Amino acid sequence: MVTFSERISDLMAEKEVKSNELAAIIGVNATTITDWKRGKYHIHLTHAIKLADFFECSLEYLMGRSEDFSDFKSKKSPPFYTQFLSVMAECNCTTYRIRRDSGISGGHFNNWKKGSDPLMPTLFLVADYLDVTLDYLVGRES
Repeated sequence: MVTFSERISDLMAEKEVKSNELAAIIGVNATTITDWKRGKYHIHLTHAIKLADFFECSLEYLMGRSEDFSDFKSKKSPPFYTQFLSVMAECNCTTYRIRRDSGISGGHFNNWKKGSDPLMPTLFLVADYLDVTLDYLVGRES
């Protein structure tokens, strides 16, 4: 399976965009883009959404969890924690169950409630646990 590092490098090559140009578009410095391409750091949700919107792809594709690049049309994402609560309710699940079964620290949920931007690897665990796509979990798809 393709990693996020490989995927971002491929997408940048396809669009012929340089690290400094992409950095300016999504609001980070060029070193951050280079670090992501090297697999040095995990990406936060806000930046992942900006990248997926720029490349017109799903988060699933961007993060290497899908090989389907079909023309993805995202909708504007609601605040993450609001959407997360909605998806949990649809799945008849609680944060307690997710913490107990997945091993995700309760501190993550508290931080998200306070507006903290989640890291993508933690969202992988939540999406897998709830059996939904990343895009559905964050409200980019219906």
